[in-house]
Amino acid sequence: MLHIITLHFTTPAWLEIQKRHIEKYTTRYDPNTGQQNYKVWLGFYNQELPSDFVVPTNWETIDLNKLYPPDGRNEHYLQTEWMYHNIVKDNMKDDDILVFMDSDAFPVIPHWASELQGILTDNQGRLMNTQASRETLGYPEVVGIYQLENRGIAQTDNYYPAPDLCFFATTKKVWEEKQLQWTIDPSNPEHQNPAFGLLDIIREKEVRECKLMRTNIFDAHNVMFGVYGNMIYHQACGSRAIIGRPLETAGAKAETSRHCFTGYDIFGRQKLGNWYREDFIKKCSDIVETNTQIFDVIYNRLQEDLDCEFVRRYFLGIP
Repeated sequence: MLHIITLHFTTPAWLEIQKRHIEKYTTRYDPNTGQQNYKVWLGFYNQELPSDFVVPTNWETIDLNKLYPPDGRNEHYLQTEWMYHNIVKDNMKDDDILVFMDSDAFPVIPHWASELQGILTDNQGRLMNTQASRETLGYPEVVGIYQLENRGIAQTDNYYPAPDLCFFATTKKVWEEKQLQWTIDPSNPEHQNPAFGLLDIIREKEVRECKLMRTNIFDAHNVMFGVYGNMIYHQACGSRAIIGRPLETAGAKAETSRHCFTGYDIFGRQKLGNWYREDFIKKCSDIVETNTQIFDVIYNRLQEDLDCEFVRRYFLGIP
């Protein structure tokens, strides 16, 4: 069974879009056993769910406004970790699959879940004719998106590339036994992202990875609007391009203007300024605004796409 953890912060903009795609492309019940195939753990923070948002019966809502500790830091990765450890974990079996999925990420092909299960748990019977174990044969223990096309201005070679929180999957057993977690080591000056802490653990524990790379045939931006492994879409800048950063986070002040840019927007434009000292949003407002306009075009199309076919047609060129 899959357990999908997703967090919607401040804006309800992605609720219906994500729900539509998950519902369309994920089989709810096993036709052979009648058992439930997946469950979504929907966390929301700094907002209330819209009154007209219908929560599917196999979705569980987590109101972080009430449940998240008042002294807890306003960080996506910390709130996601909190949901797993305090709510989701005890509802999972060891072989269940844990999926972290951004609010602006979702599947775009049928059978993505069975493909994921096949990679992580061999439910397709690939070991039936051998006495060897999955570990002996070296099958993947985790599946994650790696954005080779993206790099942060402070991202060192040692941490490029790194797994992205937008989509990461493993079994509960592996997550627990390998002590995986999204984390930042404050004593490590290279740690600019919780993915770097996870990458440290993956390397230390020699965790076997299946890396999902960008498979777009067509691009509207180098990094945003990406399809990975031909099955998972990630918009990127999902909340910032709609509401900015309305609350302060560690190392980042509140910024209520709508803005849209990725790490590579900064990394690839170092000739335009010293972004360690200068404000990219102010110095490159034309670039940020243009990105946001492109974002709106794609977002509006997704919002209108009730059949959930636009991503495949536009970015992959398939029906």
